[in-house]
Formats: sequence, C-alpha cells, structure tokens
Amino acid sequence: MSRKPKLLPIHIYGDKVLRLKCEEVQVIDENISQFAEDLIATMYQWDGVGLAAPQVGVNKRIIVIDAERKDNPKKQSPLVMINPIIEESSGETETEEGCISIPDIYAKVVRPSNITVSYTDIKNEQHRIKLSGYPAVIVQHECDHLDGILFTDHLSTIARLKIRNKLKELQKNTVDGVNIRCEE
Repeated sequence: MSRKPKLLPIHIYGDKVLRLKCEEVQVIDENISQFAEDLIATMYQWDGVGLAAPQVGVNKRIIVIDAERKDNPKKQSPLVMINPIIEESSGETETEEGCISIPDIYAKVVRPSNITVSYTDIKNEQHRIKLSGYPAVIVQHECDHLDGILFTDHLSTIARLKIRNKLKELQKNTVDGVNIRCEE
C-alpha cells in the first residue's frame, strides 16, 4: 500500500503555473496523501523549509512546511496544510527570503510577524493555529504561491531593479510557458 515518495520537478520563475490562483482541494484521499508525501520529499531534496503545490506544477491549495529545518537541518518535522487560510495577521518583520522556484535570488521582504492560519491536515482534521516569526513568514510565502504571488512581487521598485537581470536570465529558459528543473 505504501510507496516510496517520488521527487517532483520544480517549476521555475517564468513558468505560467506559478502565476495561477490554485483550486481548493475538495476530497482528501490516497492520491492527495501520496502527493503530500512527494511534496515533502521534494522540499527536502532541495533543502527547502516550505513548498507549495504550484511549484511542482499542481494547481491545488496544498503547502508543506518545516520551520525547524532552519536550526536543525537533520530533523524532519513536516506539516501539511490543505486549503490554508490566513485569518489574521499583525506586527511586522523583515526577513531575507529565497525560493526553490527562483534559484539563487534572495531579498529582504517585509511581512506580518504574527498570523493565525486555519487549514485541513492529511487526516481531514481542521486546525487553527497562531504562528509568529520565521514559521509565520514561511506560511505566508507558501500561501502566496497558492494565489500566484511570488516573494519578488513584495519588493520595492529599487530592490526589484537589483535582481531584474537575474530574473530575466531565469525566464530565458521558459519554453511555451513552462520552465522546470529536475533533481540535481
């Protein structure tokens, strides 16, 4: 019944799938469960702390995060959030962000420092949790992906100009709206 998770191709800046507003997951079944396992395995493969379904070309409202990896890369405590909704936010924090879908580009992004997020887990149970600091930033970054928003969209004009050439370089590899990279 159980299978080994498979690594999924990462869609890169310039790929149209990264700009779509994702569809809600209607049924949490074995396919969604296996997809979540694949998403987690792929996140770890790329040393990420979060990954959203559109980053692997799937137009569904699913994210996985593991905020503990920042301090302890060997420990794995993944959290699967299906149909996450950020209900409340407060405060402000500036954090350097990067993205598996925008390789080798980092920039400071200002976001709320505290959030309340509701979501459904893989067992179809509802949760409502409060997060602050780094975990809150990760969830906001990944939830943005579900609405077709990239961290670069939050940058000031000057900050965006600084990375414009790198973004153009990434976009050069886009063919027919698709730009993917597989495991290295």
